[in-house]
Amino acid sequence: MAESGQVIEIKENLVVVRLERQDACAKCKACVAGLESKDMFIEAENLCEASVGDWVNISLEQSNFLRAVFIVYTIPLIALILGLLIGYLIFRTEIGSIIVGFSFITLAFLTIKLNEKRFNNGKYRPIAEEIIHTDKAE
Repeated sequence: MAESGQVIEIKENLVVVRLERQDACAKCKACVAGLESKDMFIEAENLCEASVGDWVNISLEQSNFLRAVFIVYTIPLIALILGLLIGYLIFRTEIGSIIVGFSFITLAFLTIKLNEKRFNNGKYRPIAEEIIHTDKAE
């Protein structure tokens, strides 16, 4: 995954980059990026030593991107389906199945949230690799 955007803030060894939302985001609306303004803001490792106003290339290793997508979307979906099946086997009713299914998906999201620091070790963080050009007008 590669994007480019403008550095708007620097935080220690990170840069906050304003990215223009892609057309695919507008059609998808799976996350808030498709619903909000055209600009998105992300934090990236500042490997190119960019400063405020610089335009930079941002990248995220494909395998890390896919792993993050799996964690956020697939694990909760598996938990929901597993919960629905277990709930139905235990209670033999749809309402019991739904209650257990939603309990499992809630536990999956809570587990992901509680382990957020483990995932926030920089492995899943985008990298500002190179400065495209400097724009000090802002």
